[in-house]
Amino acid sequence: AVTTEELYGYINLATREWRDGLLSNIMRNLSSTPDEKPKWILLDGDLDANWIESMNSVMDDNRMLTLASNERIPLLPHMRMIFEIRDLKHA
Repeated sequence: AVTTEELYGYINLATREWRDGLLSNIMRNLSSTPDEKPKWILLDGDLDANWIESMNSVMDDNRMLTLASNERIPLLPHMRMIFEIRDLKHA
């Protein structure tokens, strides 16, 4: 399991620098790839109320990941996300 900061990224309060998380790094790299071959992002693990809240703008019509740094990373038409979870207890 990873924390919300490890998944999305965070602002280092001492330096005011943005540090990418796993998902923000992956989405930025995939959205900047010039080809339009299908791209799949698989998130495997229990849903966490804190990080799934940040997924709302990705899963709605906006298809945009909005980070704490105010950067917006698009989920392009050829990109897909899959959530593999054990159960829907916390969904």
